[in-house]
Amino acid sequence: MDDNEFYEMLQTAGERCYNISELLDYIEPKYQRYENAIRWCVAGMADYAAQLAAQGQEARLPQLRRLRIEMAEFWGLTEDITRKGYEEMIEGHNKAFDHAVSEARASGCAPPLTEQTKKNILDGLEVHARELRHTDTELEDSAVECDILAEALKERWQIIAAPPEQTMGGMC
Repeated sequence: MDDNEFYEMLQTAGERCYNISELLDYIEPKYQRYENAIRWCVAGMADYAAQLAAQGQEARLPQLRRLRIEMAEFWGLTEDITRKGYEEMIEGHNKAFDHAVSEARASGCAPPLTEQTKKNILDGLEVHARELRHTDTELEDSAVECDILAEALKERWQIIAAPPEQTMGGMC
């Protein structure tokens, strides 16, 4: 089932009665895949930020740092759903981001971004933007920001991508 069919099913749920357990059983696998995509995206964005920091390209770092937290909060990427759990999640994500960036700045090196990492970032941005739009029309600006970032990354990575016969090494 693709996403359009999924949302159509939810919109036409009134035509068939689902109990809450049936509905949760139906949507749980899809949202687990979405959550995994977001986790991989958030991790990949820290790697991308390290690449930028190693190159001295600092302009996008605040946006990446903020967006990672917004995505983690929206998707509840914490086991502890209390206020303290969310605060610890934010602190952990920011600490990991800041560590990756400061290490890359200090050394001038960052691990290479694999094609899978790039795909994870783009997939996560797409899922997040789509879910923002389906959740609340007031979140359209945030969805557009994800779309714009994804397009900029696609363009950047097409320009810097190595030809197929070569391998792309790290920054060191």
